[in-house]
Amino acid sequence: MRTYIAPIGYDSTRVTRPILSQGIERDTHIDLLIPTTTTDDSRGAQAIDDVRRMVEQIEPNVDVGTTEVPHDDFEAAIEACGSLIDDANGEVVVVFGGGARDIFLPLTVAALSRTHQIHASYQFSDIDGEVRERSLPNLTANAPAQTRSTLEAISTLEEPVSLTAVTDAVDVSKSTITRHVKVLERQGLVTSETHGKTKVVELTTTGRLLLSRTS
Repeated sequence: MRTYIAPIGYDSTRVTRPILSQGIERDTHIDLLIPTTTTDDSRGAQAIDDVRRMVEQIEPNVDVGTTEVPHDDFEAAIEACGSLIDDANGEVVVVFGGGARDIFLPLTVAALSRTHQIHASYQFSDIDGEVRERSLPNLTANAPAQTRSTLEAISTLEEPVSLTAVTDAVDVSKSTITRHVKVLERQGLVTSETHGKTKVVELTTTGRLLLSRTS
């Protein structure tokens, strides 16, 4: 089961193209976010109808609903978007690129505070119309104190860097570095892979942001 959360404006393709890139299955739910307003918006209603028609042609059992997000209350909008993510069923996919900016920013804030709940996120480009997957950084991640020197060493060496090089830079045992890297990986601060007999590691965007805000 999968739930898509997507702001929608006048252009339905900003929603349909990212969804189609992932495919539509039975029991998929699509939640279209619209601003809370009393303004008669026939173009917006047409875009919503376009999404429904497209989905029904592919899979009739998909549920397409709308949720009003308060456009004039930033904190309430963040809370509303966060509740949608919290209450979503199955894999949560957030689609960025459509809808009012008044919704886009609260949704972004809510998503960045809940990256562990989000399966994937996609962006529709204003420049070339391409759909690209975006890996959201975890802004709440932290590095345990004992691993901080290892994280800083990785950031100063040319990446990807071998565990041996990190060991030499920090001047502790390789087994300790190995343990640190496992902890940092669980926090999403680094990634590692094995090349032959050599294990290499590099910072993630989450790791770089953590170092930049705590340096």
